[in-house]
Amino acid sequence: MKKIVPFSLLTIVFTLTTCKNSILYQVDATLEPYLNLFLQEAEKRNLHFNVEEDGLLLQFADLNEPTIGLCTYSDPLLVQIDLEYWNEVKQYDNCEDLRQNVVFHELAHGLLNRMHDNKTLENAEWGSLMCGGEEVDSRSWQVNFSGERREYYLNELFKPSTAHPQWGKYGEKFSGEKGNLIKKLNLSNDKYEVDEEGNVFQIKNGIYNISLNSNNNTILPMWTDQKLDGDFYYEIALKGDLSENSKCMGISVGYPLDNDVVYTSLLVYHNYIYKNFRASAVNSNCLSPLAEVVLKDEVMVRDDFNSFAVERKSDRLRFYINQQLVYTLDRDADKQFSTIAFVIPGASTYSIHNAGVYGNGSSLKSGTTEEVCTFPSLKNAPKVDVPSVHYNR
Repeated sequence: MKKIVPFSLLTIVFTLTTCKNSILYQVDATLEPYLNLFLQEAEKRNLHFNVEEDGLLLQFADLNEPTIGLCTYSDPLLVQIDLEYWNEVKQYDNCEDLRQNVVFHELAHGLLNRMHDNKTLENAEWGSLMCGGEEVDSRSWQVNFSGERREYYLNELFKPSTAHPQWGKYGEKFSGEKGNLIKKLNLSNDKYEVDEEGNVFQIKNGIYNISLNSNNNTILPMWTDQKLDGDFYYEIALKGDLSENSKCMGISVGYPLDNDVVYTSLLVYHNYIYKNFRASAVNSNCLSPLAEVVLKDEVMVRDDFNSFAVERKSDRLRFYINQQLVYTLDRDADKQFSTIAFVIPGASTYSIHNAGVYGNGSSLKSGTTEEVCTFPSLKNAPKVDVPSVHYNR
């Protein structure tokens, strides 16, 4: 079985021919709707293709790992999609985004003569669906091809001079409008506990310290059975060591789905080769990450507390670090979140303070509710991984 890489590995092959044979047009029935969608999007932008007359072979193939898409400039044009990858991504909630992404990328090579384009937006997200080629700063080629981002990436695909989108801007600070305080973690009473797995939980001098015995990055629910169906703002201050490349920390909110909880998170980790901090927007039901951005040096404070926050306002989720907006997401903003959580790595000690939830909505009560800290059970706590991005495309 092929190993699914975090994102499409796409290759272009040039084959020169000196004579034109009879025109061939063969499109796999499963891939035909994706070709039609590509052509429809082109038509919307006044670009017209007659692929039946010009010739096209669009088919599945068993491509060499980790290649999942291949465009060959032959006569006729040949576009191949790796069948095993196509089948394996169906388990993810963003399956259609992934499938459209790989097909559109390859068709753009062949029909639009687009080469790889590794420009970035102001917030360090990739600026084009055509990103690829030689690896850049050990980064994933993952593109968040959903919601408002999808429209921009389609516009840019057919018109590379498309202006940068508003969600790709950098530098916005949190407005300061949190809403009514709903819950606040009360850390005023010292407390100590060691669970059956050897994890240590301690409150001392107003600081909540957690030492995980497991090596896994773990999502720890703070408040469950909530009903956040209005705007809300959740913040928590975390302190710990991220010097190892496998460790990450961050903030999560979860919504119920099929007797389980799906978490939408912002994970921060340190790249030890390039010595910079990176943030990944992650949905636990999707092929992770949705996207990755490189943080500017001034955003994270080393060896001290960093404030992580997520705000839902209208139809957007906004993730902040130290009041600095680092990622905007519209994909999960309509969910009724029920779990408020955070992420810390295993085999280390992390500290917490100033955790609170604010909001406005019909189900959200105003006024201060201080919650005495209840140490979580880690028996079924979800685990998360720092994405592995060491490959070329």
